[in-house]
Amino acid sequence: MEKTNFFDFKQSTTRRAGTAPASRTVPPPLRNNGRSPSAPVGPRGVEPMSVSQLTHLIDEILKTVLPPVVLVKGEVSNVKPHAASGHLYFTLKDAEACIDCVMWRSDAVRLKFELADGLELLADGRVAVYPQRGRYQLYVETLQPLGQGALELAFKQLRARLDREGLFLPERKKPLPDFPTRIIIVTGTQTAALQDVLKVLRRFPWLKLFVYHVPVQGDGAGERIAQALAHVNRTIGSIGGADLVLLARGGGSLEDLWAFNEEGVGRAIAASRLPVVTGIGHEVDTSIADLVADYFAHTPTEAAQVVTRNWRTAPQVIESAGLRLARELRNLMAHARGHLAAVERHEAFRRPLDRVRSLQQHLDHQDRTLGHLMAAAVRVTRWRAGELQNRLEQLGPAFVFARFRARLADARQRLAHGGSHRLLRAHEQVSRLRAEFVRADPRHRVRLLGERLRTVARRLDCAVDVLHRRRTARLESMARFLHAVGPEQVLRRGFSITMEKKGRAILRASADVRPGDRLVTRFADGEVDSTAEDPRQPELFE
Repeated sequence: MEKTNFFDFKQSTTRRAGTAPASRTVPPPLRNNGRSPSAPVGPRGVEPMSVSQLTHLIDEILKTVLPPVVLVKGEVSNVKPHAASGHLYFTLKDAEACIDCVMWRSDAVRLKFELADGLELLADGRVAVYPQRGRYQLYVETLQPLGQGALELAFKQLRARLDREGLFLPERKKPLPDFPTRIIIVTGTQTAALQDVLKVLRRFPWLKLFVYHVPVQGDGAGERIAQALAHVNRTIGSIGGADLVLLARGGGSLEDLWAFNEEGVGRAIAASRLPVVTGIGHEVDTSIADLVADYFAHTPTEAAQVVTRNWRTAPQVIESAGLRLARELRNLMAHARGHLAAVERHEAFRRPLDRVRSLQQHLDHQDRTLGHLMAAAVRVTRWRAGELQNRLEQLGPAFVFARFRARLADARQRLAHGGSHRLLRAHEQVSRLRAEFVRADPRHRVRLLGERLRTVARRLDCAVDVLHRRRTARLESMARFLHAVGPEQVLRRGFSITMEKKGRAILRASADVRPGDRLVTRFADGEVDSTAEDPRQPELFE
């Protein structure tokens, strides 16, 4: 028998008979997905599908199982409007779950209120899969607040936002003119509100009225009202000027009056240069236009009465002003007569030459004073001229030359002293540099480095020799240990190894042997073939 090394043995990776796993029934795939019969099959016999196909299958299942329209109520969170597209992205949640929601721009523009976190809403839409992210979403078409109407919620939100911006502050409101004569009425020409306003204003025929027709109800009415207010302010000069704007509308429901609750109308009233008086609805109605207006009347009739409140009392005011004016004129005339009498009694009018002589005496006094001042000024000028002459003599050429000669002699002395001092310092510096050059001689440094190199070489040789001896001793010790524990030494001590003859797999337990298996037993000096017998089967010859 041929001898082989122990490390040449290889264990078989195949399972022995009787230990194979039980077969399982593979379920058929959900659908063929249009694959050919030669398409690859997965480990369980199921045809693989792409991610797109799986997502499309899930979407079809959702559309089949769920109704086309679902109503979902929950709390809004994570509201993220997309500025570029106008779509709304948000989440509906309750205590245990949440769902992502999308509202397209075409549906979002119909919302009367502003979507915000924390609102309890009822959403109407359909559920579908968003393939790019692989998740399902609720595509919302309408939103209805729970507990209150959409218009009521929108009114509260807009009122709070404009209040934060200060559009309702009293100091922002413009005062109304006391006696307006040119009034612009912004309303519908076929409305009862216009008739109520004209019934009051026609009592004052001198008033000039301009009616600006706008729709006061329905879609687009708020935008038309805002455009009318802006147009009136732009064209004040072309119509000959105006004093104020009266915005009127009769009563109705919240939906009927909603045009006056739009943000554009409120901002147009706030931007108006003319004072704006509103008379919208009944006494219980309050709109955004009323809160922003410079004066808020409860009805159109009251608004017209407020505009003309001073005209109704104008005759009494004029009569009272005339009485006050006559009284003031009488008092002024009496005061003027008294002042004229006092002037007539003045001494200047009784003796006019005394005033002339007094002025002549004052002129003589001023002449003498001027002469004294001129003499003093001449003396001061002469003294300053003498001072300037003395200074000029001191700054003459002889004086300047003498001063320069003194400065030149001093500079020569300092130059001589400084030169000798600098020369002495230069000699000292040269001596110091010569000593340093001797100490820094390269030959001396080369000798020192050579000694250090020889010392390092001796230490390195010693270290390499010690390391070599240690590594040699360790290698010999490992070789002796490996030889002692090697498989051949184990076989020499009386042990053997039993293997399958066919696969040369080592048998480690009796349970691995079956009756009739061909075995190979390896000893230290060779191998022996044998056949396994069943111990429960009786022998033929006992």
